[in-house]
Amino acid sequence: MTGNDELTRAEPTARTSWRNRDCDPRLAESFVDLAGAVREFQNQLAGARPPSELSADLANRVRAMALELAQFQVPERNAVFGHVDVPGRAQTLSPVFTSTRWDRDGVAGVVRFGRFYLGGNGAVHGGAIPLIFDEVLGRLANTDRRPSRTAYLHVNYRAITPLDTNLSIEARFEREEGRKRFLAAELRVGDVVVAEAEGLFVQLNPGQP
Repeated sequence: MTGNDELTRAEPTARTSWRNRDCDPRLAESFVDLAGAVREFQNQLAGARPPSELSADLANRVRAMALELAQFQVPERNAVFGHVDVPGRAQTLSPVFTSTRWDRDGVAGVVRFGRFYLGGNGAVHGGAIPLIFDEVLGRLANTDRRPSRTAYLHVNYRAITPLDTNLSIEARFEREEGRKRFLAAELRVGDVVVAEAEGLFVQLNPGQP
C-alpha cells in the first residue's frame, strides 16, 4: 500500500461524530499521505529481517522523526489522526476499510489485512479482527445518531482469516432499546464466514466523554 491509497475512494456520505470538519483540505491530504506511508512501513517492518547496522540506523531515523512531530502536538479535539473522512481515517491502528454501501441501517465493504497484522502461518492475528469489527460497528452505531461507545463486543472465529486477501464485511443495525444499540457483522472470504461479531453500543449522556 502506498501513501496515496487511502485517497483512491471516498467513503459514502454518512453523518458520524468522527469527522474533523475544521481540518484544512491540504493539511488533511498531506496527513493521509503520511499515515499511508506509516502503514507501508509497518507492513515492511513486519516482514523484514534487516542486518543489525540497518536496524540501528532506522531506529535512529525513526526517533528523529518522532522528535520532529513532538513539537506539533495538539489537544485531542484538534488532532488529524483518525479524523479524516477517507477509508482508513488517516489512522494506523486498524486496517483500511473501504465501504461500498453505507446508511444508518447497514454497511458493506472490503478490508485487507497486511503483514503487520500477522498472527502466524499466514493467518491474521486473532486480536486484530475485533479492531475492524469495532471500527465498522462503532461508526455504524453513530451514523445519523448521537454519539455512543462500545459496551460489549463478542467475536466468534469461524475459520482462518488470511493475510493479503480482500475480505468482505457486512454489518447491520439490529435494534435500539433506549440508549442501547445492538449491531452485528460478518467477515467473509468469498462465501465463507471467517468471523462474526455482535456488539452493544450505549448512547452517551450530554457532557459524557
